[in-house]
Amino acid sequence: MEILWKSNILLILAYFISVVGASIKYNQRTFITAKAINFIDPTKHGFRVILLDEFLKTHLAPTLLPTLYITAIPFKKDEVAISKVFYPDTIYEDKQINISDLKEKAWYYLCIEWENFNRHNETTGTDCRIYRTLDRYGKGADTTVTDIEATDVSSQMFMFRIRSVVDFPIRITASLQGGNQASSPPSQVFHVTDSADLDVTFPYLKPDKDYGKLCILEEPLISGYTAMGRLITGMTMEKCYFENLKTKDYELSMFDSEASAFKRAAMASKTFSKPVFWLLFILSSLAGILIGQR
Repeated sequence: MEILWKSNILLILAYFISVVGASIKYNQRTFITAKAINFIDPTKHGFRVILLDEFLKTHLAPTLLPTLYITAIPFKKDEVAISKVFYPDTIYEDKQINISDLKEKAWYYLCIEWENFNRHNETTGTDCRIYRTLDRYGKGADTTVTDIEATDVSSQMFMFRIRSVVDFPIRITASLQGGNQASSPPSQVFHVTDSADLDVTFPYLKPDKDYGKLCILEEPLISGYTAMGRLITGMTMEKCYFENLKTKDYELSMFDSEASAFKRAAMASKTFSKPVFWLLFILSSLAGILIGQR
């Protein structure tokens, strides 16, 4: 009887604990992916960030007790990240936040983070972009490529020269995209740690074909942590150049090369014949004068 009585008590306690536990809702932390940045205005020593209206209404409503963080993670080695904290009463009406004390003409991961609370959950999120501060003349940049030119276009090859200005490690991938070809030539990949001129070559192309545009993918090989401790890495920038890159027709290309060779030979012949002509003219004139004197 005593054992049965104790077992009944245990069953009652277990049922009571399960009912009480079911009525308790524990707070959960949820990470969401949402766009927070509407526009970023770089300055010489910082950034002014305009936030999206929908983001403000959904995630920064004062009733949610939100907190907003902005972090600038530098690409240059041995420099530390800079962070600032904001609360709704300082940003909800202005819709903008600022960060300063950054380096001039420097690249950064710029991250907006937030956290808010409702009755049962805590919500967090991050929106990061790559930006550069202005230089001393007030000029900005959305790519590390400062100059690009097509050095040779033939019936079977494209050649380009790219100037990349960096002071941090970066992977640069050049590819042809958007043409009417079933397959594109392999991409050209470069690892750069300092400013350099890169020669990009796409050989073995088909004559008289459209290969689209030259696209440059830039991936800074830099990582860093935000104010909330999130690791940021692997972000990229991409920009395309030229339109409707087309190889030359093979026969016309060969004709042009032969014509060019003939033209060079003719020009060389003309260049050589002029001095000879004037030399003969002078000699004949002198001979005439000497004969006349006799």
